[in-house]
Amino acid sequence: MKTQYFTELKFQVNDIHPENDEIVIALLGDYPFDTFQSEQGMVTAYGPNDSFDDHLKDEIAALLQPYGEVAHWTQIEKENWNKLWEENYFEPIAIGDFYVRAPFHPSAPEDKKAIEIVPKMSFGTGHHATTKSMLECMQLAKSRFKYANVLDMGTGSGILAIAAEFLGATSIWGIEIDDWVVENALENVKINGCQHIQISEGTSDLISEDKNKYDIILANIHREVLIADLPRYAESIKEDGSIFLSGIPQNAIEAINQTAHRFGLKKELEKSQDGWFVLVYVVGRN
Repeated sequence: MKTQYFTELKFQVNDIHPENDEIVIALLGDYPFDTFQSEQGMVTAYGPNDSFDDHLKDEIAALLQPYGEVAHWTQIEKENWNKLWEENYFEPIAIGDFYVRAPFHPSAPEDKKAIEIVPKMSFGTGHHATTKSMLECMQLAKSRFKYANVLDMGTGSGILAIAAEFLGATSIWGIEIDDWVVENALENVKINGCQHIQISEGTSDLISEDKNKYDIILANIHREVLIADLPRYAESIKEDGSIFLSGIPQNAIEAINQTAHRFGLKKELEKSQDGWFVLVYVVGRN
């Protein structure tokens, strides 16, 4: 079996400040990176190895030059990803009533509901602001999830789909474009004992025939994908449904709001954390 590799970029920010880290991450968001981490001025980004040739690496270095310098580019084997997370990044985190942990962590506190995530290359451990804010917003609207039919676009690790089931949803479909991420999501669904989650490989084309089907749509993906897929979400949501969007930097809010408005969606909630925004839209409500 051919070994899979990922590309790791480490970038040292000149002026150590959380806002500068977020600027760098936002700029990198236009490139094929899947996961980001930042700690005290060191931004780390990961993406599929075959997406980054020397020309693209030079382009990224030139774009980021005003903010610091590239520390290194490194190849990482897929099999080493668990070890990397365990040693460097993934600590348990409480988010509202949820406690996101890996199998190698201590048990959750008695007053928290554990979500176990096997840490691999897929996005979604609850640490990044985009995922954390989504989990917070989902809990604010937890009554909507009871018996709900939920679509989770770009499911990543499956963390939002798992949370949706724990909030009472009885039918959840997670869609993910990368086959190796689908494998991780299925693993996480299994270890959390979920019974109502289906995970499929694909894009929003899979829901092209779904009309007024879903009570809730979750999408924590790149802003350009959100804008392109919003018309399809608007067709697929029920008249009294809710659409939760995340992965949105401030400079993309206007474009997403305009697109949502064109397709009959009304913004109900806007939540920000560390420069990233969650936007919640509803239909059929005055």
